[in-house]
Amino acid sequence: MAQTCAQRGIRYRGAEQGRSFGLGGTSVLWGGQMIPLTAADMQARPAVGIDAWPIDHAELTNHLAHVKQRLGLRAGDDAGESALSARRYPGLSAFDPDFALRLSEWLPFGMRNFAQAFADPLRQDSGLVVWLNAGVVRLQCDAAEMGRILAVEARSANGRMLNVRPDLVVICAGALESTRLLLAFDESTSGRLTANGAPLGRYFADHLSVTCGRFACRDWTRYNHAVAPVFSGGVMRTPRLEIAPAAQDRLALTSAFVHFTFVTHGDTGFDVIRSFLRQRQGERQRLGLSPRRLGRVVQDVGAMAYWRVVHRQLWIPRPADLLLQVDIEQVPNWNSRLSLADDLDRLGRKRLVIDWQITPEDIRVIRTVAQRTVQAWDGSRLRNLARLEMTMPLRFDDFETQYDVYHPTGSLRMGSQPANSVTDANLRVWGLENCYVSSTAVFPSAGSANPGLMHLALTARLAEHLASRIR
Repeated sequence: MAQTCAQRGIRYRGAEQGRSFGLGGTSVLWGGQMIPLTAADMQARPAVGIDAWPIDHAELTNHLAHVKQRLGLRAGDDAGESALSARRYPGLSAFDPDFALRLSEWLPFGMRNFAQAFADPLRQDSGLVVWLNAGVVRLQCDAAEMGRILAVEARSANGRMLNVRPDLVVICAGALESTRLLLAFDESTSGRLTANGAPLGRYFADHLSVTCGRFACRDWTRYNHAVAPVFSGGVMRTPRLEIAPAAQDRLALTSAFVHFTFVTHGDTGFDVIRSFLRQRQGERQRLGLSPRRLGRVVQDVGAMAYWRVVHRQLWIPRPADLLLQVDIEQVPNWNSRLSLADDLDRLGRKRLVIDWQITPEDIRVIRTVAQRTVQAWDGSRLRNLARLEMTMPLRFDDFETQYDVYHPTGSLRMGSQPANSVTDANLRVWGLENCYVSSTAVFPSAGSANPGLMHLALTARLAEHLASRIR
């Protein structure tokens, strides 16, 4: 059940707008953009103080392919991806040596709410029991078996109790709630998890996303062809320019990428179609159709259909604001943390306290990436399509409270030893023989990718590990 978090300092919007409890979890809210981390994202990056993951990128290759197949995405190889990028985005492919072009994939709308997408196999699984409308209030162990979770206690809003005595426990309640559960367990066991220095709740981070530029089009149609999402194999693909590893090292940057967005103002056919599709995902949306708008909507829908069929590309409606967006991975920060408050919620649980921090070093990375992008744009042939004007905030304070994108990581980081991590490479909680975590909170670094696909691949790997354990 949802809990309102206490916030200190910079407001973390993901706690309020980026969470959903119940079947399907946050998948009922997300956009469904999928792209894996790169091998470089998972390696040590001493220039910015980032540790290596305790597993190699190659260990997840088969799991990534399996997850993509289950989600209706194509498991293309590197050569195929490079050929598609060069064919559909020749200007971005030859943009600048400091940038590498990658294409993200978007889940079909029918797969963006997992409760709906997997409802039938869940109902047909006779070995599965699901309890709803209750929240876990305690993970129990006793003095004789401190290394095992003996019972999980849940409570509903009307006071009904549920007590489960499991052989294995997998905490998969989202990054914030999963961390809160283990913080509460650690407190109830006098530091069972943190006695050896585990950074439980520490290094809490998110991707920062900042609008840093605006494009003034010289040729709208050619700009649309150059940067707008394309459709391949029935899946929408969006281009992003990632800072190449050599440039990261030279400029002391975390992983970062730039992408090309546009903003409409609620009066286009694009807005109507987007609202309709979000209704299918389970969100409540008002289409806002009126006789006055109908002619414009019909015209726009016709243009979108033409571009989809003829060009296999998304049409950007006019007028729309054409923007440059910079997304960065935060620099590791011990003081950015999750902890417990003294006050209780209606289920008797201590509330989570979020002390999320944006540092001057994060702002330096944003500025450097934005400035380098403008230099590269002005030096490329794409400058003939549009002029890129910087719109980046001037002061540090202007960045605060605005730019998390609901990709929480770090607070239950995985690692090689209890002194520097909360879980091991198999996502087992250090010090607990039968407790595992499936959450983006285990990411020791966020990298340059939306975390959804990598989280699912890690979960598939965990399922394989648990299956081998109980055989």
